[in-house]
Amino acid sequence: MLLLIVLALTLMMAGVAVLLALRATDRQRQEDVNLRLRVLGNAEDAATVAAQLSSAQQVHNPLLRFFCHVVWRTGVEYSPQTVLRLLLGILLLLPLLLLVLGVALGLLVFVGGLGLGWLLLLRQAGRRRRRIIEQFPAFLESVSRVLAAGNTLEEAISSSVREAPDPIRPLFVSVGRQVRLGAPIETVLHEQAEINELRDLKILAMAASINRKYGGSLRSVLRSLIQAVRARDNAQRELRALTAETRFSAMVLSVIPIVIMIYIVWQNPDYYTQMWQQLSGKILLGGSLVLQVLGMLLIWRMMRGAGGDS
Repeated sequence: MLLLIVLALTLMMAGVAVLLALRATDRQRQEDVNLRLRVLGNAEDAATVAAQLSSAQQVHNPLLRFFCHVVWRTGVEYSPQTVLRLLLGILLLLPLLLLVLGVALGLLVFVGGLGLGWLLLLRQAGRRRRRIIEQFPAFLESVSRVLAAGNTLEEAISSSVREAPDPIRPLFVSVGRQVRLGAPIETVLHEQAEINELRDLKILAMAASINRKYGGSLRSVLRSLIQAVRARDNAQRELRALTAETRFSAMVLSVIPIVIMIYIVWQNPDYYTQMWQQLSGKILLGGSLVLQVLGMLLIWRMMRGAGGDS
């Protein structure tokens, strides 16, 4: 118990120190931005400085970048500093749960909460991604019509995004904002494609890059891309309809062991307590938990493969 208290205090002090350092760094960066913009004064130079500072604030830590991408895929535009604060807050919950609920129950609650939150994030990100793919052909048609009037791709996207629905509108609003700050449109499109896992957006970024370097007609590329997206969407809908029974069976197989465990705990609370007091029982419970998680991951991968990109 004393070791847990020392561990909790150490993690809390480390978390407070990191938060204070982040706050001081943010304040110093903001003061530097304001000072440099006041010195320059020119709107064009100010946009250049803003673009440079934006690129300098890119996430270089691969672990933090991974969590930032997971959060951004849900449509929530938190800064990397905010995501880091959330991760530290979640980490500080572990020693508190261990102190209040005990080691076994505290770890169970912590891991269960993390798993539930992770599944909710993945579900929200997948739902948003499917809606973006559904809206993408109509948005590209609007961009193609604006291109036919002699406008550039940047102007076509800025004009089409005004009438676009959510969630594709915030995505391309962010693209237009970064382009106005001076970033190349193909770079911004490729970054958004990597964050949101959109292969069609990568193709658009590649087409924009080729058009910038060698010229050519973007409208023909957009027409082909629209046809490909719609054909793939129809094929995925048909595949999901054909595999509906299999996916339902997979969900039932994943849920049944959890429901049985909850029923046993409800009818006989001492059943797992007696098992946990023995070494063989701990091994069996730990092994069953690992096998259940691995089975659910395997079923999820199979369902995702059967459903294509959705």
